Amino acid sequence: MTKKVILMLNQLPPPLFEFFNGKNVSDKQHEAILLLSIDEEQWPHVAMISVGEIVAINESELRLSLWRNTVTSTNLNRTGQATIVVFLEGVAYYVKLSVQEQSISDARHERQGFVATVASIRADVAKYADIISGVRIQLKEPEPVIQRWTETIEDMLK
Repeated sequence: MTKKVILMLNQLPPPLFEFFNGKNVSDKQHEAILLLSIDEEQWPHVAMISVGEIVAINESELRLSLWRNTVTSTNLNRTGQATIVVFLEGVAYYVKLSVQEQSISDARHERQGFVATVASIRADVAKYADIISGVRIQLKEPEPVIQRWTETIEDMLK
């Protein structure tokens, strides 16, 4: 059986929707998501975010909560575009987003909020190899980080 590249438009497939649902963040703490934006010189800028900084509201809308005054948040404000890259269950997902700043209700952490609409999704698998891992992290102090993630997700869902 050969694997193919799958194109889907404007909706998160069930595995991605579940991954970004804001639940069980402790179980997802080792997964990092690549967030790509374009800097002022038109070069790609890559940042890593966690499951505590992104949540799916539905299959076509996400909310992001990023640290204020970073290169990434500045880029998103300027261009209104981003791409997230997620490796999940043997598939590389490339999700193009239209983003717009949105205040976060009662934000407890110095964060800047964005609402993101899915513009397109590409799900990529190779015929000749299996994707066994994406970017994986090990939190140095899991408890306070997971607590902050939980609070941030609560703020994004208000």
